[in-house]
Amino acid sequence: MLRLTNGGREIEKVWEAPELDNWIGAMVKVGDYAYGSGDTNRYWFCVNWKTGEITYKERGLAMGNIIYADGLLYCYSDRGEMAIVKPDPTKFDIVNKYLITMGTDQHWAHPVIHKGVMYIRHGDTLMAYNIK
Repeated sequence: MLRLTNGGREIEKVWEAPELDNWIGAMVKVGDYAYGSGDTNRYWFCVNWKTGEITYKERGLAMGNIIYADGLLYCYSDRGEMAIVKPDPTKFDIVNKYLITMGTDQHWAHPVIHKGVMYIRHGDTLMAYNIK
């Protein structure tokens, strides 16, 4: 983590965690914690935003993208799994999981949430899920 100093003209390193090899922007900050997945390490993680301490690493879901809405994390893996996860800095708490079966090619698109609807593009298909 870097912090701007001197009116934004300089930076200082607050903490460093080389294990967190986030590759495609798959991290969200909820309160004092950041949640996401790695690339080379291929696990889901939680990190204390203030200290850089990794509070858990979980390999139960392939790496992927993450989005947050209404108190839940939506983790979309590169294998087409969607996991709905309760943010908890002590464990990867999956409350529901299902497969995205429609569409073609890789599961690399980032989900979008707007007005209670989650949109997921998979190749040539766009799906909309009511998540209210």
